[in-house]
Amino acid sequence: MKRAAHVMLGVLGALLACAGCVDTTGNRLVGIRAQASAAPDVGAVAGQPLRFSTPRGFDVTLTTARVYIGALYFSTVAPTTASGAQEAPCVAPGITTGEVRGGQVFDALDPTPQPFPVDGVGSDLPTRSAALWLTAGDVNADDERTVVLQVAGEASRGGFSWPFEGALRIGSNRVTPPRNPALPSSNPICEQRIVSPVAFEATFSEGAVVWLQVDARAFFSAVNFATLEQGSMDPVRYRFRDETATAEQADTSLFNALRATAGPYRFELLPSGT
Repeated sequence: MKRAAHVMLGVLGALLACAGCVDTTGNRLVGIRAQASAAPDVGAVAGQPLRFSTPRGFDVTLTTARVYIGALYFSTVAPTTASGAQEAPCVAPGITTGEVRGGQVFDALDPTPQPFPVDGVGSDLPTRSAALWLTAGDVNADDERTVVLQVAGEASRGGFSWPFEGALRIGSNRVTPPRNPALPSSNPICEQRIVSPVAFEATFSEGAVVWLQVDARAFFSAVNFATLEQGSMDPVRYRFRDETATAEQADTSLFNALRATAGPYRFELLPSGT
């Protein structure tokens, strides 16, 4: 498990060794690109707050929603019917069909496509799912200082309001006890940094564009803002805790939603030339 990132890259590396080959196995290598933006049905307008109501009855005005995506990986394995935050194996089953590495921060309130800084590579094997890596470095590193989700805004309900802010990392602040005390590495941090599997049916072709659509509303669907900790008095601000050990309902709900395989993330494949 400690070599998870290298194992996953090695799988695609086996395909790359055959770059330019065309055979009956469907292992033709193609160049792909990727971009991310607010999902088109969210109603986000670049530079403007996003207003929505949550299933818990909160009216939210969201002014900041930035997500750091370190890499995208694609697989032949279809996701199960399970939803929510999943602790998936760091090495996904099946065959890796593509990758886009070299991440950056994406504005989830901007519907304008924001390209990944580097192009990717894939094969024409059928893709059934995707994985998002929420890290800027080694997925197995003991600590990681990169902020993977930054949010700010205001929520209200029943005459009360909660101006809020949060900056979440997935480092030593997220370490949890092993599932089995006899297996100290049975709950590795890499599982919390990988969102997988996210449904994505596609077959890559040369020059195709993978479009990651982020629905920032889904991050707050289960959040009870009334459980937020007051962080400052002047002005009054409430904050999401950036750690697991002392988390309240709101903190846990936001962190779990960030890692949910269904809800905040959707993929679409655009043809070459898009």
